[in-house]
Amino acid sequence: MSAIVTGNLVAALLELFFYGAYFVLFTTVVYLFHRRHGISPKNAQAALLLGLLVQFLFITVHSMNTAYQMVFAIRLGGGASTEAFYLNLARPSFVANITLMVITHHLTDAFVLHRLYVIFSRGRNVMIFPLVCFLAQIVSGCGVIYRSASSDPGEDYLTLSNGWLTAKLVASILISTYSSAAISWRIWRIRRALQKTSEHMRLTSLLAILVESAVLQTATAIGMLASFQYKWGAGEFIWTGIAPAVFGVSTVLIHARIGLGWAHTSERLPSVNCNVKPTMVQVNVSATRGSLDEERMLETKAGLSGRHTPTKVYT
Repeated sequence: MSAIVTGNLVAALLELFFYGAYFVLFTTVVYLFHRRHGISPKNAQAALLLGLLVQFLFITVHSMNTAYQMVFAIRLGGGASTEAFYLNLARPSFVANITLMVITHHLTDAFVLHRLYVIFSRGRNVMIFPLVCFLAQIVSGCGVIYRSASSDPGEDYLTLSNGWLTAKLVASILISTYSSAAISWRIWRIRRALQKTSEHMRLTSLLAILVESAVLQTATAIGMLASFQYKWGAGEFIWTGIAPAVFGVSTVLIHARIGLGWAHTSERLPSVNCNVKPTMVQVNVSATRGSLDEERMLETKAGLSGRHTPTKVYT
């Protein structure tokens, strides 16, 4: 069995594994969302759920298409016929999977940018650089799709390692790295203000899951880029195959963990001693104003001598 056939079969099995994990996380997010907020088009928090649902549909179709190709290849009986099937870049199933992978990648980076935008209190200056990278990624992604759709029968997969693909992956890596560093810095500043409180560990956990998701997404993009640049044929099929499911996991992982209890909405302050007014630090860890990552009210009873007035710090 050739390396191309082996790589495609391994990619199919790995993708089904990651899709299973993604499906569990996605259904968990939907359940928690429905339990806390209900499913209503008038609910502002439904906007995030809609975005996650669109991503889920693209990833599901990609996995179904991969399963179809695997079954078809097995029915060919292996050998030269199976290898010729996988090397035919002009087949509709291959072009469809490339298109679905590119769209899923764009949606994943859009979630990252939106999270950055909200955590920085909708500041515009911090968004200039990642938005430029995102626009470059969209243009490059369209170029990758066009290149795949216009490929000739018998053309080698390595020929797709062109400037479009390289620019797309580099732009994505820059977006992920920049956003993760900025968000980590922002949360670190809030943690410094909460060193004396029990909420310090909660923010540490939140920072950890954000970094884990960013590492998962960035590692996948680096894996694709390295495979194409170093002409590793089997690796190219594996990384491009599992990328949509891994991107989906990196997205819903944050919302699932927060929905399980790390973010809890407090609509009013608990009663406190009238002699000491509470100081509130409001940490917005949402990817959107109405997202599952809700605003958490953190109450501290600081011991300074003067009067205390409520203070809000947004991240």
